[in-house]
Amino acid sequence: MQFHHIDSAYELARRAGLKPGVVGHLVARRRNSCSLATARAIEEALQCPPGFLFEPRMLQVADTPRRRQKVPA
Repeated sequence: MQFHHIDSAYELARRAGLKPGVVGHLVARRRNSCSLATARAIEEALQCPPGFLFEPRMLQVADTPRRRQKVPA
């Protein structure tokens, strides 16, 4: 952020087109994950290549597909 003269999470959020709260939590390290779209927007605002700041990972994997539950009439 210093390299691009961005002094606050609010300014980064403005440049990335994101809500300040989300970016603020990430910058303050109160949160360590975000959506892929958020990660890409932040990386673009900081002119970083994709995957430079954020590591994509799957949080939950299902072994079997979910089945729809029948709702009683």
